[in-house]
Amino acid sequence: MLHVKIAIPMENTASPLPSPNKRRYGGVLPEERQRQRREKLIEGAIEMFGTKGFHASTVREVCVAAHLTERYFYESFRSMRELFQAVYGQLREELMARTLQSLQKAPLTPLGMLEPAIRVFLDFIREDPRHGRIMLVDALSIDAEVAQLSNETARDYADLLKLHLQRLVPADRIPDVDLNLLADGLIGMNVLLAARWMHDGFATPIDKVVATNLLPYQGMFSLMESGPTGLSGP
Repeated sequence: MLHVKIAIPMENTASPLPSPNKRRYGGVLPEERQRQRREKLIEGAIEMFGTKGFHASTVREVCVAAHLTERYFYESFRSMRELFQAVYGQLREELMARTLQSLQKAPLTPLGMLEPAIRVFLDFIREDPRHGRIMLVDALSIDAEVAQLSNETARDYADLLKLHLQRLVPADRIPDVDLNLLADGLIGMNVLLAARWMHDGFATPIDKVVATNLLPYQGMFSLMESGPTGLSGP
């Protein structure tokens, strides 16, 4: 009798073996090591850009601050400009995350929602002045494309403010006001006040700076409460 042995395919549940071309060093894959080096370069750049400024910093200085050799710089970035964009993006994400977290705990009142957002921004540049120099000074001095990063950040906050205003005040209460322009202008004012505060060495107490930032909002809400005629000229 002829016996035929039939092999039944079975699902392989074992974990796939790492590619032989991906050698681990200290248990870390090459991709992870590259990610770690990239993070070190960003941290080194925050130190150099935030203390010397973008235009006065070199690739070598960033690599020294990152404790890496220069050959690793071009593994992650094509230029110092590209590195700056990565630095700015990281700071922007951190600032927005802090802002949104503060809003979750804020009182549901007009000024109650604004005060913590303004304070978070001021704290962000005061607790680490490197952040302020990078976001408020260097970002505007490299070129138009990089400056657009700053404009986009301001627009993100202006959009949050516009949503806040739309919830607070029906459109028919302020028919002659463009909320987009109003939100952009108010955020621009906050940024300029923060930059002035930073240039003065944060000498003014932060509570006073927060109150100064809030004053135009208080006046605006008072006008809104008076109805459409309160916003019209004589």
